[in-house]
Amino acid sequence: MMHNNYNPVATGRGTGDHIASFDLEIASNRQRHDETRSALSGRHLIAWFFFASVAVASFCIFTGILEVPKGIAGAPVRESGEDNPSNDYGSGWNDDDWEPSSGYDEQDNTNQEAEAEQQNINEYKVTKEIKFVYCYGDSLTAGYIPNESENHPYGPALQSELNNLYRTASAAIAPQLQHPPNIIVQSTGYPGMPAKAMIKNVEHEHVGACRAVEHSPKPSVVIILAGTNDLMRVTPDLERPDDSEALHNEGRVEVILGPITTLYKAVLACSARVGGNDMMILSVGIPGSRFQVEHPAASDIAAKVNEGLSEFSSNYSGPSGKIVYTDFPFEYEESDSKWAPDGLHLTALGYDELGKRLAPVVKSVLDMMYDDL
Repeated sequence: MMHNNYNPVATGRGTGDHIASFDLEIASNRQRHDETRSALSGRHLIAWFFFASVAVASFCIFTGILEVPKGIAGAPVRESGEDNPSNDYGSGWNDDDWEPSSGYDEQDNTNQEAEAEQQNINEYKVTKEIKFVYCYGDSLTAGYIPNESENHPYGPALQSELNNLYRTASAAIAPQLQHPPNIIVQSTGYPGMPAKAMIKNVEHEHVGACRAVEHSPKPSVVIILAGTNDLMRVTPDLERPDDSEALHNEGRVEVILGPITTLYKAVLACSARVGGNDMMILSVGIPGSRFQVEHPAASDIAAKVNEGLSEFSSNYSGPSGKIVYTDFPFEYEESDSKWAPDGLHLTALGYDELGKRLAPVVKSVLDMMYDDL
């Protein structure tokens, strides 16, 4: 049945022609309607898929399943080797991006076997009988061991050996002495952290070196072991073992040496700020590694940095404190059980040996500071 307002125009044709023309128009209108409905359905499907994708992505970012690259919502990007305990090698000289993560904010490698005792450490006072030593650095101070779930810092072994040395000395000098000097060692290390980042974060409330001398009992000696990460970062492009001249021409020795010596001065300044004008820093040289064996140029740079640290320490005449330099206590040997399979870190045996070997050096520094120890 036709609509009431439909009035076909006379064309001079018969009634059958008019009906055929009308049916053709209806079919054409129906086809256009179907095409329009199909197009709308396709657009609706695309829009639904878009909004569903945005919703899923937002949920994943909010819950931490996805990590947003830097530049989007201000989220940080973690470079290879930074904030990563399993890799101190790094991926280029990009230390401005090193930031303390929440895991490091709470990290405390202080004498883990005596944690209960350490909780009361702030109640101690620096007296003739009690002296404090603080170890600060990267993964070698943290005691990181590849493929191990727990760190093994050298601090406890250093503390044990120091007290053994003083007990032995006291027994020889004054057998009647019942309470020989008690040395308490604290240590904190941050894997992947180069000296440049240590300077940048020196005042950081959690990872800064200044917290060691301002917010805990004032240490007599601060041991700083740094430079391994810096060495790996300034020599990522080594291709031949005879590249030393080119590397030195780029001033890479100073790129490592400068931040470390600046760190020493900053820590002494922090100590002086809270009245620790007599604190001393024990500077420990960059240790050997498989990387240095494979690339003599890197080994040459490390040796020159260590020479620079020794010279700086000997000539330092700042307003407060002093600096004493010592080489890393033992060389790298691939077959040595003190070294981890990665050729960079130590084993538990190696960290214990490091603490024992450093103990006589630390004792000599303390003896210089306190004549009556």
